[in-house]
Order: sequence, then C-alpha cells, then structure tokens
Amino acid sequence: MKLKKILVFLHLWVGLLSGAVLSVVGITGSLYVFQPELTGLFYSKYYQTQNTGPVYPAEQVVQKAQAQFQEPIATLNFPTRELENYQIKLQKKKEWLFYDLHTGAFLGEMKQRRGVFEGILELHRQLTMGETGSLITGTCALLMALVLLSTGLYLWFPRKKRQLKDGLSYKKNAGPKRRVYDLHNVTGFYVSLPLFIIAITGVNFAFPEETQTAINQITATTERMPAGKKLKSTFVANAQGMDAQQALQRMATYYPNHAKRSLTMPKDSAGTVLFTFVEDPTVGAGPEIRPMVYLDQYTGKEMYHFNPETSPRGARILRNWFIPIHFGEVGGYVTRVLWFILGFLPAFLWVSGFVIWRNKKRKNKSATLRPV
Repeated sequence: MKLKKILVFLHLWVGLLSGAVLSVVGITGSLYVFQPELTGLFYSKYYQTQNTGPVYPAEQVVQKAQAQFQEPIATLNFPTRELENYQIKLQKKKEWLFYDLHTGAFLGEMKQRRGVFEGILELHRQLTMGETGSLITGTCALLMALVLLSTGLYLWFPRKKRQLKDGLSYKKNAGPKRRVYDLHNVTGFYVSLPLFIIAITGVNFAFPEETQTAINQITATTERMPAGKKLKSTFVANAQGMDAQQALQRMATYYPNHAKRSLTMPKDSAGTVLFTFVEDPTVGAGPEIRPMVYLDQYTGKEMYHFNPETSPRGARILRNWFIPIHFGEVGGYVTRVLWFILGFLPAFLWVSGFVIWRNKKRKNKSATLRPV
C-alpha cells in the first residue's frame, strides 16, 4: 500500500506539473505531422512549380541568386518532400529565396522558410524559449516516458483477473465522475506504448549526446557520431575556402543514386561544408535514409561521413529511424494519421487527470466537514 501511495503521488504531481508542457508539445506535434503537404499548399506560390521540362541546374540557380543580391549563399535546399522548388538562404539576408525548379525564375522570398510551420516547430521543440525551452520539453518528454507511463500502467494493472475486463472497457452507464476516470484510465492504457515511442524519440532533440550514449550502450556500439557543430576546419592563413560552385562539384561525386537534399556553406573561417542526400525524395514510409558528409572548407578533406548502410549501428538507429518514428512517417499515411490523433492525447490525459484530482479533493474535503 505504501508503494502505491508513492506511485499515486508521483503520477499525480508529475502529470499536473508537466502536463501543460506536454499538451503544447503534443498539439504542435500533431499540427506538424503533415507539414510538407500543408506548406506546399499554403505557400504554393513559392513551393509548387507551374512548369515542366528538365531540371534547372543548381549551379546556375546559385549563380543567379548571388548575382541578384550580391551575397554568397549560406544554404541551398533542393526540391524534396513535396516541396518542388529550390530554397536559398544567403549569408547576410534574413529572408529565404525561392527559385523555380524548371526555369530558375525567382519566385519571391519569405522570412520563415516553412511559414507558419516554422513557428509551430519552434514551439514544439523549444516553446519559443531557445535552449531553455528545449531543456524543458526534453525533460517533460523523459518524465512522460519513464515516470508517467510506467506509474500509470502500474496503477491501472488489475489485481484480480475478473477486474481485467473493467480496465479495458468504458462503462457507458456510469456516473460523470466514473466516466472521467474510465476515459483517463482506459485511454491511457491503450495509448501508452505509442506515446512512449513518441516521447523517447523526442528526447533526442533536446539531449542528442545523452541519447546517443544510451543507444550505443544498448547496441554495444563504441564509435560515436560527432556533433556537427563541433567539427572545425583547419584554418589556413590567407587561404581561400571552398565556394558554393566547388562544393556542388564535390557533392556530385557522392551518392549518384540518391536525391540531393541540402548544401550548407561555412558560417565562419572555422566552419565546415555540409551536404546531405536522401534515398527517397518523397515523404515515404520506413526509415529515412539520409547520408551526410562534412568537409574541411580549405583542404576538402572528409571530417565526417555518415553512411546509412556502413556507419556504426548506434548512429544508424538514430539517423535512420528516430525522425521518421517521431513524426509518424515510419508507417506511411496510416501512422501519420495515428500520430496526428495521438498528439492531442497528452492534453486530454492532463485535463481528465486534473478533473479526477479535483473530484477526489472535493470528496475528501466534504468528508472532513461532514458532522459526526
């Protein structure tokens, strides 16, 4: 009985305190599930081409953008994932530039590359609070995975076989308080496993190094995948770093059977050149096979090369599986629709849990005030 009281206390107060954050994270996650299609729909002027024919070369798009704004590029995103045109970010210009896939024509600019979904993603990951918000969301996700769901399952678990049916079904003819209890209890049981998967994969965004350490321990992997931000080029005085045209030429020597996804140029004299690819340029099912290569901007030497097939097991699990699992793409439209629905359930469980707590508090207060 003492253990049960402790678990009830943990489940109650961890749920009440973290529930607001988990509600925001869950709802924004639901809204983001169909981001590629909705971004293309809401901002079709920039993302949907009205032309056909051969693809306009990326090298010429880069030349056009740099000549038009007299500024070197920082990032080039190729047309992938339902977004049909080139997206370019220049080093000192805040807005993203859009160029037609087939004609190379300049289509316009937006401050946020994904429009409103950029703000939704920031709210989902960081609560618009930067690193502090990321720490909060990551901690709450961890609490849901390791505390709320485990204590909830323990408290749900029937102590007698004949009570199992009650724990798996809603009582239609029960009173209002009992219906709220059943909605919280039974729903929590049925969604516990998918919510655990979503939460544990989401922790990676806030605590990537700790997540990789855990995955490496589980998979007996010794080699770590380096953090890209920590990789630095070997600075050479008076040396000219690689430009975008040279980077694109080098990029063309990798993964001929994959679609180009992005090219990121160095931000400063110590930065690296990064390019990424994707095996399936659409929003498909299964793992996301996304190779990436970091180069020294002066020597062109590979500083890190993630190969989705040959890299260490721990890195492959993180890179290939965590993102499609977290956003529901792993099973195609079936899991995406399911994930969309699941995103609203933390808010539902938080509100129903609060109602249960309030009803019990009122009942205890009423019992205390009742005359003998």
